[in-house]
Amino acid sequence: MSAPQPATADGRLGPPTWIRWQMVVILMGFTGLNHFNRQSIPAVVNQIMDDCRFTATQMGSISSAMLLGYTVFMIAGGWLADRRGAWFSLVLSGFGTAAFVAATGYCNVVAWASATFSSFLVIRCMMGIFSAPLFPAAGRIVTAWIPFENRAWANGLVLGATTVGVSLSPIAFGALSDKVGWPSAFVAMGIVTAMVTCVWYQYGRNKPAEHPFVNDAELALIPREELPTSPRVGPHGLLALLKKPSLIFLTLNYAAVGYFEYMLFYWMKYYFIEVRSYSEETSRYLTTIVTSAMVIAMPLGGILSDRLVRAWGYQAGRMCVPIFGMLSSAGLLVLATKADGIVATTALFYLAHAAIGLCEAPTWVAGLELGGENCATSGAIVNTGGNLGGMLAPVVTAYIAQEYGWNAGFVVASVVCLVGVFQWFGVRLQSPAGSTAA
Repeated sequence: MSAPQPATADGRLGPPTWIRWQMVVILMGFTGLNHFNRQSIPAVVNQIMDDCRFTATQMGSISSAMLLGYTVFMIAGGWLADRRGAWFSLVLSGFGTAAFVAATGYCNVVAWASATFSSFLVIRCMMGIFSAPLFPAAGRIVTAWIPFENRAWANGLVLGATTVGVSLSPIAFGALSDKVGWPSAFVAMGIVTAMVTCVWYQYGRNKPAEHPFVNDAELALIPREELPTSPRVGPHGLLALLKKPSLIFLTLNYAAVGYFEYMLFYWMKYYFIEVRSYSEETSRYLTTIVTSAMVIAMPLGGILSDRLVRAWGYQAGRMCVPIFGMLSSAGLLVLATKADGIVATTALFYLAHAAIGLCEAPTWVAGLELGGENCATSGAIVNTGGNLGGMLAPVVTAYIAQEYGWNAGFVVASVVCLVGVFQWFGVRLQSPAGSTAA
């Protein structure tokens, strides 16, 4: 931990402490673990189905239960972070999620299969509810701790950690389950999640001024008037946000991004097997390669956005990266469906994933900044749009594929992406107080 730095002999402040980036690292731990835990059931789906005698439809319902609770309570989670503070919300979210991750391991102790299924539904839905405040609260922490010029980069790191968790879960959770059994593996991950939450409980703070190890030089980097200490989000404030045209347009845009991303996440491996006729092992390997593009693309999109804001001004700098990413991903996906050969196909799908990943950080930070003092709630509204678009994508794509073929389903996703581009032109951004952007 860094000690406060005294002023130099000529009165200048010493070098700033780096507590703000330590906050970002803890947030990355939260988001990475959350997505690791989300993917834990798919990692051991065969074992759970065998032990609990579940059908594929029942397993699908269990997965949907988590996403349903998460999406329905997303705006409430953002409201909580604005009203009670992000520190409290992350503590509640962390310990609550840890409890229900661990409780997943006890679902099969019920003797009756129907009761076991109901237990899974309730517990995973509750896990989704407690996960809802995570990203809005993390966005609020980034807004309070990170200077305006680096916020998209910081949000990109926090969002990018989710893809690391998704990528590691099948391997790491699967290996842990092989050693101790899937019930004990869930209990172990619940304990790990609680331990990360304990770190935040002890070390996290809502604002830099509240942290005992932040020096004056670091405080000087972040204008103190940008975010009120105790914001209050009442019904009228929420209604005002929901009526804000820029926020509505941005939410529609993020719904298109979510549709595109979830379509790829759900159907990529299936497409490789059923349409391209690749083997199971090859398809698994290629899917991992393709989805790994997001790990780099999300932080990169934030870096590019921050630099372009400084070069071109706030409005142009924030919107040009997601517009470029959505246009590119739409075109690359269409090219990927027409490509011949495994190398060309994989490369184009990889680039399509990377291009859509560029959109995440700039869109998220714009959603947070549109809310002002209610930034967590506005971020939650935008994220709700992304999740609703994501919920539609697997079903709509499957229906289109059944009627017109899988390539048609992918082309529709590209069209949705292009429609989302136009939503950005309805977004009007204003530079937050204390920033140097035009």
